[in-house]
Amino acid sequence: MVSAMSRRHAGHVARMTRDEAMHFLTEGTHTGKLATASPSAAPHVAPIWFVLADRDVVFMTGRDTIKGRHLRANPRAALAVDVSEYPYHFVVVHGSVVIDEHAADLLSWSTRIAARYVPPGEADEYGRRNAVPSEMLCRLRVERITGERDLAL
Repeated sequence: MVSAMSRRHAGHVARMTRDEAMHFLTEGTHTGKLATASPSAAPHVAPIWFVLADRDVVFMTGRDTIKGRHLRANPRAALAVDVSEYPYHFVVVHGSVVIDEHAADLLSWSTRIAARYVPPGEADEYGRRNAVPSEMLCRLRVERITGERDLAL
């Protein structure tokens, strides 16, 4: 016997448009879960702070971190961003990653990214702390994006 709840949800998916999914990426302080792969295809997932700029997901990572090494060897990634409270929403981005290992504007980006996540007035401090020579500026090109909202409704 199929429950009333199952009948109500059969085939129902609240998909986001591309514009809705891109807007979702800019809302609040959602962190991302970045998936990378080594040259031998070993997967790795790590949380990131990010901002959206020119339809790219901009983030930073250390050159010698696992994700940094993976991205230098295999510059493709997927990013999942979700709301983990009822009624649940998510967006997934796939694309190539452009890496700048010596970004002249690293401090500016570091401060802009921090401003999204830290308490007011603390972004400059976080920006300076994170804009160090071992950090790389990364741009995930949004080549494919999907999103769903209200999954539990």
